[in-house]
Order: sequence, then C-alpha cells, then structure tokens
Amino acid sequence: MSDIFQTTAQHEYQRSAAQLKGSKDANSALEKSYARYDNLIATAFADATNKPACKAGCAFCCYYKVEARAHEILLIKNYMGKNFSAEKITAILKQAADNAEIIRTITPEQHLTTNLKCALLENNQCTIYPVRPFRCRNFHSTDALACEASFNNPADMEIATGMIEDVAILADAHTQGFEAATEQTGRDNRIYDFNTALLEVFADDQPLKRHQRGKKTFQQAIEVIS
Repeated sequence: MSDIFQTTAQHEYQRSAAQLKGSKDANSALEKSYARYDNLIATAFADATNKPACKAGCAFCCYYKVEARAHEILLIKNYMGKNFSAEKITAILKQAADNAEIIRTITPEQHLTTNLKCALLENNQCTIYPVRPFRCRNFHSTDALACEASFNNPADMEIATGMIEDVAILADAHTQGFEAATEQTGRDNRIYDFNTALLEVFADDQPLKRHQRGKKTFQQAIEVIS
C-alpha cells in the first residue's frame, strides 16, 4: 500500500471521525467528506498528464450495477425530499422498483453484465449529482469509445475503459477513510444494492431510526456480501 494511499485515508478518517462523533446522523459529515473528496480529485485530475473523457451528458456508466452504504442512501433521501416534487419522487421509485424486480431474479454476476438505467438518471444527467455515492464518484474513464463499447456489449468484461492510476488511488483512499470512520463510530457500514435500499428508505422512517441506533439499517434491501 503506497504512502499517498495511507496518508490520504488516515487524514480523511481523522477528519470524518471527529465530525461523526456525537452527531445524530451522518448527513453533515458525509456532505463535508464529499466536498473534500471533490477538491482532492479535481486537483488530481488537473495534475494528471492523462485526462478523463467524462463529460456532462455521457451516461454509459449510469447503467452499471450500483452499491451504496446506508448513510449514502439516507443523505440521498434527504436531498430528494428537499429538492424533488412528490410526483418526481414517485416516478423515480417506480423506476427503482422496475430495476429491483429484475435484480431479484438474477445473480450478482449476471447483474454485472446487465444494463439497468439508474432510477435517478434524467436526460442523461444525474439528478442527485451533489450527493451521488462514493461508488459513482470513484468511476472515471479515459476512453469514451470504450465506455460505449462496454455499454453495447455488457457481457464483455474484457473491455478496458481506462483510468488514471493516481486519481483512482486517491479516490479509493479517501472513500476507505470515511468508511473506516463510520464503522469506528458505531454506524452500519454494510453495503446494499442501491435500488432496493432506495425503495426501503422511502417506505417509512424505520431505516433512519435503526441507523441512529447502530443497527442494520435495511431489512428488505439486498445486502451485498463482499
């Protein structure tokens, strides 16, 4: 493990653990962590010789299998409640339900090779971009044509979309630093399927209450076992 990885992860762990300590929920700490992440990665991209091919309107990766932590789902619900109409939330949950129906009939391996439009994608734009999960933030590509080829041939796992190694290292380190802080402060750090967790978090207020007690946040959503 490189020095830059360890330094970045430790720095984020210390900052996040201090902000999570004593807080009722993780929303504020997570938003601050996202802001630090965005600054870190923007600097890394600027310093990199190679540049990402990602740009607004390119959404091939928004059909990939998505996983998220409970605190990420809870922050997304909070964001949607503040920014979306009831009608828009209903439409999003309908798309998530359609996705979940498919996901529950296939294996995790099959899910990796199945294109499913993210329920939060609208006109090829992420509607929750400021609070998108780390899993989404961490993805980038240096080859848009490879992304398109992967989208058109989802079963071909040999297609390499390219990445900037230094950026990927920093992104992973920051993410792991925050996740270690959530675990250290007694919060549910399980990984959940995004669609099924999104449905459950909108069903009632029990997920938030369980999360605040340090319990397993989602009872019906698919838990991803790594």
